[in-house]
Amino acid sequence: MKRTLSLTIASLMMIVFFNSCSDTKQAKTETVKTAATDPMVKSGTGGDSMLIDEINRQVRGFSIDGFPGGSAKLSGSKDLDNMKNIVGLLVPIIDRVPDGYVMRITGHCADYESVLEQKRVSTARALKVYNELKKAGVSSKKISYKGAGINEPLEDYPAKGKEQRSVTFKAVKR
Repeated sequence: MKRTLSLTIASLMMIVFFNSCSDTKQAKTETVKTAATDPMVKSGTGGDSMLIDEINRQVRGFSIDGFPGGSAKLSGSKDLDNMKNIVGLLVPIIDRVPDGYVMRITGHCADYESVLEQKRVSTARALKVYNELKKAGVSSKKISYKGAGINEPLEDYPAKGKEQRSVTFKAVKR
């Protein structure tokens, strides 16, 4: 009889416990990352790859274009404003690039004239943007530049198209 009473009491306690737990509503939690709350990932923590992927997703659509053929000068006010806007957007992103990585600024050009001229023009375009970023306060240790000539054409545009006359960005290992 004592044993039956103990089992009955234990069973009732379990029923009460489970019922009280099932009536409790769980709060839904959601983590939202913003630039202000996203922690800096220090080099060597294993998070560099994820951070670099995130940075490259952010800058994938950034392109400075409007360069005339054979030149690194932006003359139209719309094109100059575009460059200033992109430089302004890049500064805080570049600040997040971890040690051991740099934001590479790559100049491109349309397929024309000689290979040497293509290299010269694309390098001059990248250098122009590099200098604008330095003027905006970015450390030269965080950025690098190169001219790709026609070796890294922008996808979905003709090789001789004006869209190839541009500068793009990508975070890479130093």
